[in-house]
Amino acid sequence: IWQASRCGPGLLRACLSAPARFRGHWLVAALECAGMTSSSMFQEDGAIRIIEGPEQPDAPGVGSESFKVEPSAIASKFKKFVKEYAYNTAMAGINVGTLKYREQLQQNCSRRDFYLKLNLSDLITHEDGEAIAHALQTSPTEYIPLCERVLKELYRELVAEDKEEGLLEESPVIQLQLTCDVDLEGSFGMMKPRLIRELTYKEVEKLVVVQGIVTTVKKARHKARKVMLKCSNCENTKEVIVPDGYCAAHIPSACDGRAGLEKCPSNPFVVVDDLCEFVDDQTLKLQELPEHVPVGEMPRNFDLHVHQYLVDKCVPGTRLTAIGCFCATERAVGASMAGGRGKGTETVKYSYIKVYGLDVAQGGKAALDISPEEEEKFAQMAKDPEIRDKIYKSIAPSICASAKDVIDDVKKALACLLFGGSRKYLADGTRMRGDINILLLGDPGTAKSQFLKFAEKAAPIAVYTSGKGSSAAGLTAAIVRDKDGFALEGGAMVLADGGIVCIDEFDKMDVKDRVAIHEAMEQQTISIAKAGITTMLNTRCSVVAAANPRFGTYDDLQNTSDQMDFETTILSRFDMMFLVKDVRDPERDYMLCKHMVGLHSGEVTETRDGPIPVLELRKYLSFCRDRCDPRISAEAAEVLKNHYVTIRQAMKQEKATVPITVRQLEAIVRISESLAKMELREDVDVSHVEEALRLFTVSTLDSANKDRQSIGVDSLSEEQRADLQKAEEQIRRLVPRGGRKNKFQLESMLVQSGGLDERMARRAIHIMMMRNELQERANNTLQRVD
Repeated sequence: IWQASRCGPGLLRACLSAPARFRGHWLVAALECAGMTSSSMFQEDGAIRIIEGPEQPDAPGVGSESFKVEPSAIASKFKKFVKEYAYNTAMAGINVGTLKYREQLQQNCSRRDFYLKLNLSDLITHEDGEAIAHALQTSPTEYIPLCERVLKELYRELVAEDKEEGLLEESPVIQLQLTCDVDLEGSFGMMKPRLIRELTYKEVEKLVVVQGIVTTVKKARHKARKVMLKCSNCENTKEVIVPDGYCAAHIPSACDGRAGLEKCPSNPFVVVDDLCEFVDDQTLKLQELPEHVPVGEMPRNFDLHVHQYLVDKCVPGTRLTAIGCFCATERAVGASMAGGRGKGTETVKYSYIKVYGLDVAQGGKAALDISPEEEEKFAQMAKDPEIRDKIYKSIAPSICASAKDVIDDVKKALACLLFGGSRKYLADGTRMRGDINILLLGDPGTAKSQFLKFAEKAAPIAVYTSGKGSSAAGLTAAIVRDKDGFALEGGAMVLADGGIVCIDEFDKMDVKDRVAIHEAMEQQTISIAKAGITTMLNTRCSVVAAANPRFGTYDDLQNTSDQMDFETTILSRFDMMFLVKDVRDPERDYMLCKHMVGLHSGEVTETRDGPIPVLELRKYLSFCRDRCDPRISAEAAEVLKNHYVTIRQAMKQEKATVPITVRQLEAIVRISESLAKMELREDVDVSHVEEALRLFTVSTLDSANKDRQSIGVDSLSEEQRADLQKAEEQIRRLVPRGGRKNKFQLESMLVQSGGLDERMARRAIHIMMMRNELQERANNTLQRVD
C-alpha cells in the first residue's frame, strides 16, 4: 500500500478499492512501478527473497561498491555455478555439454592437486555470475575463503562419493585460483591491467591485475594455516584458523577451563606443532616493466605474496601477470600514542599484493599481444618480395646513410639482430644459441648511441645500460642479504631474457666486469656459486655494444689491432663488428648537413617513420620470432663450407687480429637464418647465405684484416692517387737503397720541397712500410730495403 501511495493517488485508490483476493496483484504492480528490478531478487529453494529495498535516485545499484549481497546467497550461487557451468561456443546459446569446472575439480582432485582455476570472464556469461564477480572484485578477502569452503563441500559431494583409491579421508583445503583474459590495450577481457604506480588508496582491499617483471624470488617458507593450542594447566585444546597473507595467529590470553575445576592462569596456551597444518608460502618482488617506466624516474616495485600451488612458479627475470588483492597491513605494533600504557596502531601501512592467480609468460608474448587480423596482415607482408628492403629502411630512418660509409650495412645487421636466428637443442642436451651479437666500434658522432636507442624501442623486450654505470653484478646477477638470509637478484641480462641488451660505452667498462659477461654471451647462462647459493640463470638475449677506439678516434695509419682495446676472447663472441668511421668527404658532408637541418626544421617527415612504423615493426618481428624457425638447406650449406675454408686460409696467412673460428661459422649461419625469418621462410637458401657472407665480410673481416691500407687505396680519388704516387717517387729519390733517413725529417722534406699535404706524406710512408719497402730502425729512422 505504501509503495502504491508513492506512485500516485490513482494507483493508491485502485489498490484500496480492489477486492481482497486481487489486492496482491495490485501490490506487485506497485512494486514494479516503484522501480524494484529483477536483479534485486534472488530465487533460492523456490522462495523469493527481497534483499534490497525500492530503488531511489541516491540508492546503490548492482554495480556500485556499496551494493551488498548476503554471504549465504553468494555461497549458494557459487556452488550452483561450479556444478552447472558448461562450455559455450562462439555463437552464444549453443551448449557443448561439457561441465567445465565440475570436471576440472574432479580431475584435479583425482591427481591430488587440490585447486580450481576460475576464469572471471566466464562469470559474466552465467546467470548468477555477475553477483559473484562483483563480490570477488570488491571484497576478495571476505569472499575467497567463503568460495574455498564451498569447494570443500563440493569435494565431499562430487569426489568423496566415488571413494576411489588414493583420495584423502578428510576433506582437504582446495585453493581457488583466479585468471582473467587481459591485454595491455584493454581491448578484451573484463579487467584491464594496472601499472604498479597506479595502485593508490582507492584500490586497497580490491581485486587488481598487475603486470611486471620478477627481480627477486625469496625461498619458500612454511606457514601455519591451522594452529592447535593446548592449555598447560587443564590440557584443554583450542583451534585457531590463520588467514592467508601477512598476518599472525591470535592466541587467547585466558583459557575457558573445565566446569567445576580451578580457573587456569593467564596465558596458559602452548602450540602443539604436531597437530598444526602448514602451507607453502613465498614472497616475490615485482618490478615495473622497463617500457612502463617514465623517463627520469626510478622503477617501482611491490611485494607479491603467493601460497600453496602458486609457489616456485617463476625465477628472476620472469614476466608475469598477477591477479590478487591489494592489501595494506601493519609491519609491526605501533609506538605508544598520547602517553600511557596503551599502544596505538601504525598509521602508515605496509602494502603488498596477495596473489590469487599467476600467468607466467616468457619472450615476446609477455610484451605484445597480436590480434588475428594483424596475423593475417603480417602473413601477407611476408610474401612481399621487397619486405627485407622495407625492414632495412624502417631501421632508424632518421639516421642518414651514404655510399661512402657503412651505415646501411649497420642497419641491415641491426635488422638481423632484432629477428635473430634459430635456437637449437641437440639430443645430448647441448644448446646452441640463436641470438646475434653486434659491436659498433667507431668515431664519436657517428650515431652509434642512436642505433642502440632505436634497438631498445623496436625490440619487444630490451634493457639499455651504459658501460661506466654498469658493474658485473648489475649486468649478470647479485646475491643480496636481507633479514631472512640471502636472496638472488637478476641483473640487466637476466631481465632481458628473450630480448636484447644495449650496452653503450662498452670500452669504458672495467675489464673484470667485462669478463663476467663472457658466459652470458656464448652459453647464454649465468652460473652463481656464492653465499651457499649454487644456481644457473638463463640469459637468452642478444647484445648490441657501442665503443670508441683506444685513442678516442680511428686512425687510418695504425693497425686495427692497436686501436681495439678488447681481448680476443670477447671479440670472438661478437658475430659482427663494424668500424663506423667519420668519412671526410664534401659530397657526403653536404647531404648529411641537409638531412640534419631538415630534421631540425621539421621539413623531413617521411624519414622519421620509414615504410613500417616502429610499433608495427615490433609486432611483426615478434610474430616472425614466434612462428618461424628456419633451417639451412643442403645447397646453402655447401656454399657456406667452401667460403669458410677459403676465409680461414686467408686469415691464417695474414695473422688476423680477430680470430676466425667455428664461432664465426655459426655467426654466418645465424645471420642467414635471420634473413630467412624476415620473409617467414622455413628454409635458408643460397641467396640468404651469400647476403650473410657479404655482411660478415664488410663487418668482421674488414675489422680483422691487418693490412687495411692495401684495400683502402682503391677508395682514393684520381687526384689523391696521383699525389700518393708522386710522394712515393720522392721518397725513393731522397732515400737511396740501403740508406737511412729520420722519419720526421723525411716527412718535413716531403711537405716543404715536394709541396705535398702532411697527411698524404704520412700515408705514403706507411704504405711503403706495409710493403716492406721501408723498414723501421732505431732512433726513429727508416731504412730502404735493397
